[in-house]
Amino acid sequence: MPWGTLMESFSFRKLFHASAAVPTANMADHPHRSIPIRIKIILPYLALALLIALVAAYLVTRIVFDTLEERFNNQLIEAGKLASAAIVRDEDRLLKTVRLLKYAQGVPEALAAGDAQRLRDLSFGIVVDQGEEAVEFLDAEGNWLLSMHHRPGDPTEVYAFAQQGGDQFLQWPFVQRLFASQKDSLGDKFSGHVSNSRGEYFYVGSPIYAASGEQVGVVLVGRSLAAWVEALRQETLAQVTLYGLDGKVLASTMMEAGPLLQDMLTYSLGQQDQSTLVRPLESSRDLTVYGLPYAEILGPWEVRGDVDLGVVGAAMMQPRWVNPNQLTRIQIILGVALSFLLVALLGASLANYITRPLMKLVRASRQVAQGDLKVQVAVHTNDEVQVLATAFNQMVRSLDASKRELVEAYDDTLEGWSRILELRDKETEGHTMRVAELALKLAQRLGLQGESLTHIYRGAVLHDIGKMAIADRILMKEGALTEEEWVLMRRHPSIAYEMLSPIEYLRPSLDIPYCHHERWDGGGYPRGLKGEEIPIGARIFAVVDVWDALTSDRPYRRAMSRADALKEIQAGTGSHFDPDVARCFIELINDGE
Repeated sequence: MPWGTLMESFSFRKLFHASAAVPTANMADHPHRSIPIRIKIILPYLALALLIALVAAYLVTRIVFDTLEERFNNQLIEAGKLASAAIVRDEDRLLKTVRLLKYAQGVPEALAAGDAQRLRDLSFGIVVDQGEEAVEFLDAEGNWLLSMHHRPGDPTEVYAFAQQGGDQFLQWPFVQRLFASQKDSLGDKFSGHVSNSRGEYFYVGSPIYAASGEQVGVVLVGRSLAAWVEALRQETLAQVTLYGLDGKVLASTMMEAGPLLQDMLTYSLGQQDQSTLVRPLESSRDLTVYGLPYAEILGPWEVRGDVDLGVVGAAMMQPRWVNPNQLTRIQIILGVALSFLLVALLGASLANYITRPLMKLVRASRQVAQGDLKVQVAVHTNDEVQVLATAFNQMVRSLDASKRELVEAYDDTLEGWSRILELRDKETEGHTMRVAELALKLAQRLGLQGESLTHIYRGAVLHDIGKMAIADRILMKEGALTEEEWVLMRRHPSIAYEMLSPIEYLRPSLDIPYCHHERWDGGGYPRGLKGEEIPIGARIFAVVDVWDALTSDRPYRRAMSRADALKEIQAGTGSHFDPDVARCFIELINDGE
């Protein structure tokens, strides 16, 4: 039969796209009577729902709703105490930084000289180390000499600096006391609230003296009230608001916080040593979050020397509680505990009983999806789950058998093609199977495994399948090929790709048929790939193919000795062959494999 007719008799697409028939078997009815899963689930939970409804109806008729106000108030009072303690602690921390700056070596001299740059160099390390937000140095006349401010969100060491400002700080009473060299029972350090162009700030300040005892200026260390209340919010878990002595909001973590009524302000400051004030916010202002009211506890905002700067408020959402008596409390606790116990025990038991076989099927299905057709599910129930498991096991066995038969048929067909091609191309008998087996050994030594080995084997079997489309006058020509004939001959890798790429089953195996004539130095064909652009399977096969050609008898020459063939392989390393693959191949041959 002419080769063209033989080629037309093959229908590659039909052969490899044909679906293997999966045998089906009629399943006999299960010998035991089946109980539907639906009934297993519905009946117990109908009984449970009835029980819960009865208990709920009983509790609803016996309970009068009120509030657990004491618990809420305790939480609110604790939040207020935490906020007050945190304010004192932060003031002490600012005071510590003031002392460090005041007594830092060279600071008084730089301040006296009005050297802002020197003052910055001496104090900046202390400010960064203490993590302060704002520092101001005022000279002896009260003029602003140096300002350092850390903006929220900036890196720790990034500060904004300003020099040679005005005397705006002198308008604040606590700063005036610093310049007047006043002292109280705690010393010469004072603190206060400042409102400036940057916002609302709290400062702690101290005079700075030269070695002679003369006051050369003042240092102020402060923190913005906005950052302060946010930190208090994180610490107390309450909404924190700072009010001024006029009742206005200075800073708050609540949206739309309104001013404090004068009577509440007066009461909070006047009764600070006698009692704690708790007030509902909705009685004095419209402040809600998602429609829920808040309650706020108020306390004096005191600073060093028992000076009142305003009022600090800690607010928490006021929940709606129930207020049962002692007997009702016991009934609620016992009823809820019993209901939850029954629900937990019955739910856990049913869920475990029903889902255990289903989970086996789920795990088995995932294994099948990953290609494991040996899995079988052991389920012993008397319902649809067992029927499903039996059908699943039969399906997997059928798929496994069909897959084995189909793969064997495919591989037998591939090997048949290779034998036909060897006969036509007058190659040495067994060339294809030899290079396929040797390519597998080399791939394993290089660390390839699993499906990669299967694709290399099939690719090796099909490496010259494209020559089936080359005319006999070229393929069987005994003399040297002309340039035009070489052009046609070198098309066989591309022909192989065009012929086999539509076949999804063979697509992963096309690296060798398509690329085994590429060279490591880029001088190969059909695409001129270079180095690691060449697929690893093709790089492996290139060495093996040349080796078999050199060590096999051909009609036009005798086979080389193993030593001479190894020299040829070595000579082609780095130009024709991947150096790593060639080196591994030489080791393979020297090891006797």
